[in-house]
Amino acid sequence: MTAYNFDEIIDRTQHHSAKWNAFERDCLPMWVADMDFRSPPAAIDAMIERARHGVFGYTMDPPRLKEAIVERMERLYDWRISPEDVLFSPGLVLALCATCSGFGQPGDTVLIQTPVYGSFFKAVRANLKIAANINMEYVADDAHTFHYENDYDEFEQVARDPRATIHLQCNPQNPAGFLYSRADLERIGEICLKHKVLIVADEIHSDLILEGRHIPIATLSDEIAQNTLTMIAPSKTFNLAGLACSVLIAQNKDIRETAAAALQSISAHVNIMGYEAAYGAYTGGEEWLRQALRYLKDNRDYAINYIRARLPQIKTTVPQSTYLLWMDMRDLPIEGDVSAFCRETAGVAPSPGEFFGEAGQGFVRLNFGCPRSTLTQGLERLRAAVDQLAVTA
Repeated sequence: MTAYNFDEIIDRTQHHSAKWNAFERDCLPMWVADMDFRSPPAAIDAMIERARHGVFGYTMDPPRLKEAIVERMERLYDWRISPEDVLFSPGLVLALCATCSGFGQPGDTVLIQTPVYGSFFKAVRANLKIAANINMEYVADDAHTFHYENDYDEFEQVARDPRATIHLQCNPQNPAGFLYSRADLERIGEICLKHKVLIVADEIHSDLILEGRHIPIATLSDEIAQNTLTMIAPSKTFNLAGLACSVLIAQNKDIRETAAAALQSISAHVNIMGYEAAYGAYTGGEEWLRQALRYLKDNRDYAINYIRARLPQIKTTVPQSTYLLWMDMRDLPIEGDVSAFCRETAGVAPSPGEFFGEAGQGFVRLNFGCPRSTLTQGLERLRAAVDQLAVTA
């Protein structure tokens, strides 16, 4: 069995990396959700083999990739879909925008539980719809960690509005990293069915489970499946984001055809290498993923224990999924934006909390999908900056 080296430092600064070239060279990037690990050999080898063919004309959706996705859904979730249920998009954000364009009308309401992935708001605004932000309840676990709970009374109150047509759901949740329970999903599914609100389920982090089990909302019942458009991708799982290949699953023919038409209206096509890497990763990347998840869980625990011991003013979630740590910095005596403090004083660039909605003010999201030495360096830089706050206070 091959042992993969996730401790390897790979220089990404010479390859137009959005993550590594967005800030000054002395600022450690720990923001956007891509990892600093080499992708699985199965994905790389698949692209090399395709490149040897030497002809890169227009391409069609590969049936074997659809079949691999069908097999994967049944193996992981006992979810029986057909190849006809599968669509492809060059990226999940584009798919979100196409969905908000294809379903409903301008002026309609879109339900969003916040804080949540910022591109949800972008997709809503770009299509002249109105985001109904339903803030989750912040619940302290102890002096150091917290979690969120959902307000389903408010959720149903918003869903009852006849202008409410779409619910954008994020499970596993980004930025907080929790998994929705079966009871939560059933409540969401029942409310959306009752009020004829389409569920658009962003499940892009569903392979990155550190503990617990992911439940696709479409697996709860045939009725909920017929009211759901699910979005997944190999991009976060296998670090293939730059290849822009995402997957949409719709078992309802009308939903599937509407989504396909919305994608076709903007000529949204996946490129050849995106398809090849996805197929290679889905069919040959499981051992790489198993080892990556073990490394990520160790990184998560290391970061949380470090913050608990040396940065007790900062509270965090304990993510069950993703490689993202949601950090509450509101107790620090920082004037102005906390993410600017992290960049300008600590030399660490997390994602700013405001990207995740108004409920994210005073928070940042830290990417721990990196070698342990990089994570340690980022945490020590942050500690030094916070210690200096205490000296100057």
